[in-house]
Amino acid sequence: MIGIGILGAGGIAERAMVEPARGVEGVEVVAIGARDPERARAFAERLGVPAWGDYDAVLSDPRVDLVYLALPPVVHAEWAQRALAAGKHVLCEKPLSANGTTAAAIADAADAAGRRAFVGFHFRLHGFIRELLDTISSGVLGDVKLVEIDFSIPHFVVQPGNIRLDGDLAGGAVMDVGCYAVDLLRAAFGEPEAITAKAQTYDADPRIDLQTDAELRLPGGIPALLRASFLGDDQGAMWVRVDGGDASLLATSVIVPQWGATLTVTSPAGEVLRSVAAEPGENSYARQLEHLRDVLADGSESVLDARRGVGTMRVVDEIYRAAGLEPR
Repeated sequence: MIGIGILGAGGIAERAMVEPARGVEGVEVVAIGARDPERARAFAERLGVPAWGDYDAVLSDPRVDLVYLALPPVVHAEWAQRALAAGKHVLCEKPLSANGTTAAAIADAADAAGRRAFVGFHFRLHGFIRELLDTISSGVLGDVKLVEIDFSIPHFVVQPGNIRLDGDLAGGAVMDVGCYAVDLLRAAFGEPEAITAKAQTYDADPRIDLQTDAELRLPGGIPALLRASFLGDDQGAMWVRVDGGDASLLATSVIVPQWGATLTVTSPAGEVLRSVAAEPGENSYARQLEHLRDVLADGSESVLDARRGVGTMRVVDEIYRAAGLEPR
């Protein structure tokens, strides 16, 4: 049994960890910590978590094997290193850290402690995303000419007061949803290079990008156009389009496949060559927990490994620099 301790009593901790853990054998949430222990107590009582306290109480709990950081990315490096030094494995909510330098510090600390550190790109463990990556690599599209990604949150979701609009907490659209796009591009095509970018910044905190449009170059010179935004329409967007010489692919709901993701491959003449829908009931957060349970048991490699996540954060840094903004 893997005992999980959570740092941070926000909504993501419930959605991404407490709820899915109830349906995954071999894992159990045993402790919750918050800066305000009373907030942790309320969380624990409402959701049936056995123990609560401040952050240090979780790190010192001998029942905790894996610490989940449901905290702003700007403090991930500090608390990940503390957890690793305490002998715990670590799962950081995405993104891994505030920038490539602090992300590397997490990976280095894991190596030094002989423990594992991971980043919570849960979508990578969903069967739909494996189907998407397999389709791209299968050759059915022919030579890839262009990749386009639009990950836009509906405009009414991120409002003043939201931590994603706080530069002190490493907020911003590329940090929040653009990191998913970068991770997916790296998985499908290899290492991208940021060429140009343009950001629409937040008047109340110009460090924050409300929307960034970036052009990247993939291996082989393939252009990739990426939009990360808090200014989406009422439905928002989570789509990926890949245009090849023989066919085009469109995948929807990519970040959260359980929300009805679909994949369609179409010929230049409009013939549907392949059509796939995400399996009803499959949950990416549950798949993530199953994956972590298994790799911690057998020591196998993981697509969520922090060392791989460092590369994603370095591309995020490149995009911000290309847009004339400082990395977080």
